[in-house]
Amino acid sequence: MERSVVVTGCASGIGKAIMDRVVKEGYYAVGIERNSDSSARLRDELGTRGTVIVADVRDKEALEQAATLATATAPLTGWVNNVGVALSGVLHRADPVDVDAVVQINLMSFFWGSRVAVETFIAQGSGGSIVNMSSIHGRAAFPGWAAYDMVKGGIDALTRYTAVEYGPIGVRANAIAPGAIRTEMLADVIAHSADPEREERDMSALHPLGRLGEPSEIASVVNFLLSEESSFVSGQSIAVDGASTARSYRYEPDPELLATFAKNKT
Repeated sequence: MERSVVVTGCASGIGKAIMDRVVKEGYYAVGIERNSDSSARLRDELGTRGTVIVADVRDKEALEQAATLATATAPLTGWVNNVGVALSGVLHRADPVDVDAVVQINLMSFFWGSRVAVETFIAQGSGGSIVNMSSIHGRAAFPGWAAYDMVKGGIDALTRYTAVEYGPIGVRANAIAPGAIRTEMLADVIAHSADPEREERDMSALHPLGRLGEPSEIASVVNFLLSEESSFVSGQSIAVDGASTARSYRYEPDPELLATFAKNKT
């Protein structure tokens, strides 16, 4: 192995798709995951191609341990801050426990993870690529998601700062802003809504492409940002959202366009 990468929140959803992709690309992958059962399954899948630390990303020592394990096998060239929890809530009835969890897991673990990554790059005398999993919540407001919207905006700001401060030593930092992606976390949000069928339909309608995204589609962009193919891309938040943030309101598709397309498709 000639290069290694750390991925937080690695055993399900987008994180699992990222682990699958980076291992396929030849990285030695070290994941951090707090679910012991899914961690064990992923560790078995990885074999000699990587490992998984069972830990909470709020534990700074676990972040340092991940870097140590990665560099023991190959130089660290990438770090993916992916972990996240989806806890909704409005500002005027905010639950302090939920808000603290969202801030510590969805934002501060990115801060401390980025610190460990940058320190490792400096110690190696090399550059590297940090990819932060942000959200379209970081660039547009969604009612009922006060703390979640706030921290996603913070991730974008952290990304810009890291790119500017450490660009002179070859460190790149970028964020990805997914739309609604078909993960276990999203499935849980849908399942606990008042009308799950309508909730999925409405989420799909957020995107002009008319569907939910897939974890593998996010993993492909992560792989691009980790690779030398994106060597002059830094400080950006890239929307992978089926064009949802490209429009200002929901509109009905042109029926003539749909009819013509359907006719040609058959």
